[in-house]
Amino acid sequence: MDYLRAAQPRVVALFLLTVVVAMLLAGPPGAALFAAVVVAAGLTVGGAAMLNNYLERDLDRRMERTRRRPIAAGAVSPRRALIVSLAATAAGVLGLYVVAGTPAAVFALCGAVYYVVVYTLLLKPRTALSALPGGVAGIFPALIGWTAAGGGWSHDIVFVCLLIVLWSPPHFWALSLALKDDYASSGIPTPPAAYGERTTCRQILVLVVVLTALTAAPLAWGLSGLVYPVVALGAGVVLWVLAIDLYRRRTARSAWVFFKFSGPYLAAILVALVVDRLR
Repeated sequence: MDYLRAAQPRVVALFLLTVVVAMLLAGPPGAALFAAVVVAAGLTVGGAAMLNNYLERDLDRRMERTRRRPIAAGAVSPRRALIVSLAATAAGVLGLYVVAGTPAAVFALCGAVYYVVVYTLLLKPRTALSALPGGVAGIFPALIGWTAAGGGWSHDIVFVCLLIVLWSPPHFWALSLALKDDYASSGIPTPPAAYGERTTCRQILVLVVVLTALTAAPLAWGLSGLVYPVVALGAGVVLWVLAIDLYRRRTARSAWVFFKFSGPYLAAILVALVVDRLR
């Protein structure tokens, strides 16, 4: 159970949702391939998440939010965590190569390297705006699912990737506002510390405007049916209300509420797309 917690199952679940959505948008594959891709992608994403926790174990001990993570708390030894994380990542990449082909395996490997090396080691400790390029890490699971199902390049997968990239920064920035003191104790540069709370809330509001505008794109090329517009409009209105409230109040509570809603918001948009496609 400690190893499962170290792999951050909630984060893995959201990434696997993008794998599933991309596969279904590309054209539903057979049940065996579908299951194999989900399992292999889960190993890769979970392995990368555990490796991230291994690398940040000292940092995690300085934050109230993360000090109880298994590796930081000592429930899982760093050496074993490193071995398991590397083994899981390698097994996932190899599994994708076997069941889905070279492109899916390459995207899995690139995603793990980008998340662990580029984001965790290079960007996160050095810039308060790491979430902007860091959001690119989220597109690789979608590309895994898309290529595994045999999808060619189209505006469908471009939309999904752009949605994830634009969603990631306000999601993390809201968390950094809600836990401003916790992040300050960790030494991680964040927008609230670097630019102030007002500027950070303004940045979140601007990206929410761009993000919700993007969600209208599927209507232009017929990607959606009846369910998606209703969900996108309803969820978008709530996101707008929360973003405006955050900008006006700039409290830890309003930031936390926005953060907690932003995850289900992304999931709802993606699921609505699939529901309309499969109807």
